[in-house]
Amino acid sequence: MATVPAQDEDTRLAIASEWTRVGGGFTVPAAEHPVDIEDLLLRSAIQAPADYRLFFVAASWLGVHYHLVDMRRLSRKLEELEAHVSAVAGALLSVANEIAHAPRLEAAARHCRRLDEPRPRFERVAQNPVLHAQVRENSLPLFRRWGLWHDEISLKLGAIRPVKWILAHCPELRIRALVGVNLDAEVIEALRHNPATVASLACHTGATYSAIHEAVMRLTGRGLIEEAGTEGQRTLVLPEQVRLWLEMFPPPEPQRRLPERGVA
Repeated sequence: MATVPAQDEDTRLAIASEWTRVGGGFTVPAAEHPVDIEDLLLRSAIQAPADYRLFFVAASWLGVHYHLVDMRRLSRKLEELEAHVSAVAGALLSVANEIAHAPRLEAAARHCRRLDEPRPRFERVAQNPVLHAQVRENSLPLFRRWGLWHDEISLKLGAIRPVKWILAHCPELRIRALVGVNLDAEVIEALRHNPATVASLACHTGATYSAIHEAVMRLTGRGLIEEAGTEGQRTLVLPEQVRLWLEMFPPPEPQRRLPERGVA
C-alpha cells in the first residue's frame, strides 16, 4: 500500500485537530487556536480524496451544525476551488444535506461544479481495479450528481459533539450561536479585537454605513455592545461581561473516547 507523504499526513493531522476542537469526532489533541470553520471545510474537501473518515466526519458535522456556518462566505470560497475539489465539496454538502434537509446547504452546493470525466470518490478505490469497477457499477445518485463514484453513505453522527459542548469549548463560535451568522456577528467579532466606529466597521466588513448603523442599533439595544470614550471621540466596545463570556474557556477535562476512532 502506498504511504501518505509526510506533508499531506501533517496537514491531515492538523485538520483533524481542528475538527477535534469543534467536536468533530477525532481523538488527536484539539487545536489550541480558534477555528475558521468555512476554511476548515474547504481544506477538508481538498484532503478528503485520501481520507475516507475525514470526508464523512466533515459532512456529518456540517449536517448537524450548519447553523454555525456562514453559508455566504462558504459559497464565495467554493467558487475558487479547482474542478476535482469543487466536485468533492459538492458531494460533501450533499451528504450533509441528507441530515439537515436545509435549503441553505443546497444553495451553497450550487457554487460547486460537477466533474466532466467521472472518477471514484476515493483514491484508494481508484487504485484497485476490482473496487473501481464495483463503485462505478453501484454508485449512488448523490455522488453521480458530482461526477464521482461511491456506493455508500457512512454518516458519523455518533462522533459529533452536541452544540452545548461546542459552545463550552469554542469561544469563536459563541457569537454565531448568540446572534446568528450575519452582520451582527461580524460586528461583535470585530469588536472582540479592537474598539471601532461605525465607519471603521463598514470598512472592515465591506458592508454599507447604513447596514452597520442598523446592526449597531440592534446590538446596543440588546446590551451586547456599548459606546465608550469622551464626547466627540465615541467608539463602540464590548461590555466586559459579554467579552468574558465570549472568551472564557472551561477548565481542562479528559477527552471522552468516541466511537469510530482514528484519523484515516
